[in-house]
Amino acid sequence: MDIKQTLALTLVSILILSTPIPAHARNCIKGKPCGKGCIALNKTCRIGTDPSGSGNTLRYDPALQPGAVIRRSVLKLPKVYIVIADSVNAKELPHSSNITGRYKQGQRVFVYETEHAWARISNMQPDEWVKLEALRLK
Repeated sequence: MDIKQTLALTLVSILILSTPIPAHARNCIKGKPCGKGCIALNKTCRIGTDPSGSGNTLRYDPALQPGAVIRRSVLKLPKVYIVIADSVNAKELPHSSNITGRYKQGQRVFVYETEHAWARISNMQPDEWVKLEALRLK
């Protein structure tokens, strides 16, 4: 072999050996191979599968849905009110007899919703409702 053939053979050998070979986990002791790792025997390997079947793993593709608008939910913030009555009982439900708390004049409360002259002032359970006439918007 002359120098050109030796150099060409060396170059081809280097190119072949430097080509990355996909590594797969083949010796899984307590499971089965999945991608480059192992998973439990009773699990399903989803690597390389496509939920949409179109070859694109994105849920939203602008090319497939031109002009589509992504809507974001709007968080409604509570309004701040001041108790104007001498004291007001908070109830579990409007028109309920079960009193869950008491608020004094001048206390600040957050109103999350209003319904038929009642205001829900608790964002936690149990709900607390007071008469809206006992409050003033701050």
